[in-house]
Amino acid sequence: MTHLIGTVRGHALRHGMAAVRRIASLCLCATAAIGAQAAPATQTAQTPDSVRSNTRVTVPIRQLARVIASDSSILMDASAVRHLPGGGVIVNDTRKKQLVVFDSALTNPRVIADTSSNSPNPYGLRITGASLIPYRGDSTLFMDFDSQAFLVIDEHGAFARVMAPVRASDLFYIGAGSTGSAAFDPQGRLWYRSVRRNPNNMMVMSGAAPAAETRTIMSQPDSAPLMRMDFDRRTVDTVALIKVAPQKEVHIRGPNFGTVFPLTNPLPQTDEWTMLPDGAIAIVRGHDYHVDILEPDGRMTTGPRLPFDWKRITREEKQAIVDSLKRQEDERQAKLPPPPPPPPGMPAFPRFRMDPVPAEDLPDFYPAVRQGQVRADPSGRIWILPATSKDAKAGLLYDVVDREGRLVERVQLPQGRTLLGFGPDGMLYLNHVRSFNKSTLERAWVAR
Repeated sequence: MTHLIGTVRGHALRHGMAAVRRIASLCLCATAAIGAQAAPATQTAQTPDSVRSNTRVTVPIRQLARVIASDSSILMDASAVRHLPGGGVIVNDTRKKQLVVFDSALTNPRVIADTSSNSPNPYGLRITGASLIPYRGDSTLFMDFDSQAFLVIDEHGAFARVMAPVRASDLFYIGAGSTGSAAFDPQGRLWYRSVRRNPNNMMVMSGAAPAAETRTIMSQPDSAPLMRMDFDRRTVDTVALIKVAPQKEVHIRGPNFGTVFPLTNPLPQTDEWTMLPDGAIAIVRGHDYHVDILEPDGRMTTGPRLPFDWKRITREEKQAIVDSLKRQEDERQAKLPPPPPPPPGMPAFPRFRMDPVPAEDLPDFYPAVRQGQVRADPSGRIWILPATSKDAKAGLLYDVVDREGRLVERVQLPQGRTLLGFGPDGMLYLNHVRSFNKSTLERAWVAR
């Protein structure tokens, strides 16, 4: 009997991140207001371990100043930026599927790639938010998934040439912002996070077809590899493993079909990473909130535990989160048109769902770090977005950590802004979402 094995993993991952964003509002605990600009904040450092620390830490909270904004009619939703040497900036607008170059005043936008028929360069139909990667010097790589290649953009924002990846199958992980931002080290090697797969996956999907539909829940490994792609040697090797929340999947088999649906984890407790300007790797450990530095020579140094307001999740709260996601999925399913009838002689194929993991799989504490929200600025400081913070105002509050893993300051973003990247001399780039299909790019400086 012929078996049709369909895998919708990539589609599920994209919609799974949307579910994570929907549940994020349930996880935020930013309630207490702070004083004037640069007012000191006092917080009790606690950990989810059996021994808790009562050390009180005073850290300045910085505000932003000198904000410059672009025209609000150009962008729909900026996801990544690349600062250019003349003061301009390249913006990746994933919702509108375009690359736009602004001048130093964030004016005179110039579209260098989109999906229109008269575009100077094709943007591609498959998108990812982290597909704009700083390359050697002032050049930039943009991932073209349709051609399975990197497009090299020069310091003026013009497309210069095409570069082939060493392993095209890894482009999805290189561009997935949820796994950290891919980056080049000083030797020109590309670092990114990939995944490990459970070798028993194919065993579940193989063998004689069952007479009736069966469902099996499989758990993937709880660690993920940091990969290093060497373009000169044309090699890819694994450099380190970091802790991740194990992905759970529902394997469904029927008499004539098989498919895999990932389960959504709204509160993944993971390690996050970023590359520093000198090529060192900063790994933010989620289980106790500290930073490990993997030096270019292979040494690993460990920083102190960072202060964090750990918030316990009760059994009832876990169930409420899961029930809320299930209701949202049921409502989404109810709005979908009826599926087309199956081919003659074939059973109805299961409709794709974005169900959450069981409530008992959620962590006992809200995760310390938000997934994919660790960045390094040009001075080598590490910007971390905690999952919760009692000192935040209406906007996001970042922890800024130095090269030794010590918390040196916090930076408060205005409401409705997300951090996209950095420029020189303390410059930040922000995405200001004004409505569902309208956003502006902002340039600001930290007031120190």
